[in-house]
Amino acid sequence: MKQKLLIGFTAAALSFATLSHADFTFYSSANSCEDVPGNWTGSGKASNWLIECIYNGAGTVSALDSAGNFNIEVSADKRSGSILCPDHHTTKLKGVCVNGTVTIITEFGNLNGIFTKNSGNAKGKLNVSPGVDVDVAIQFNRAD
Repeated sequence: MKQKLLIGFTAAALSFATLSHADFTFYSSANSCEDVPGNWTGSGKASNWLIECIYNGAGTVSALDSAGNFNIEVSADKRSGSILCPDHHTTKLKGVCVNGTVTIITEFGNLNGIFTKNSGNAKGKLNVSPGVDVDVAIQFNRAD
């Protein structure tokens, strides 16, 4: 009974995940923001003690303005994992790059990593709802 209640709570928490807040932070090589814009593809894993979901995705980062602000569009499709994880998700986000550090403002938590000219990776713990954290790790490559 406790296990069913816990699974139900987790499913409900994941359903309300869009009400949370997140900041993704990537670190660009050579302390520069010039390599950030463009098309990117990658894969990632979201997991906690109850679920694991593997995703493939793609994103487009716009040109940066003079203050380092940009827009990003991301689309992800579930490759495998729990039925509690969404099959597909598309979102538009805003971000900023300052001295090679990229912060993408989303709704789940901080994701930190390395952002080079052609590839990168990031990982972190995202808070998808109060009391429910998910470990996320992604790898990405330039698609251009």
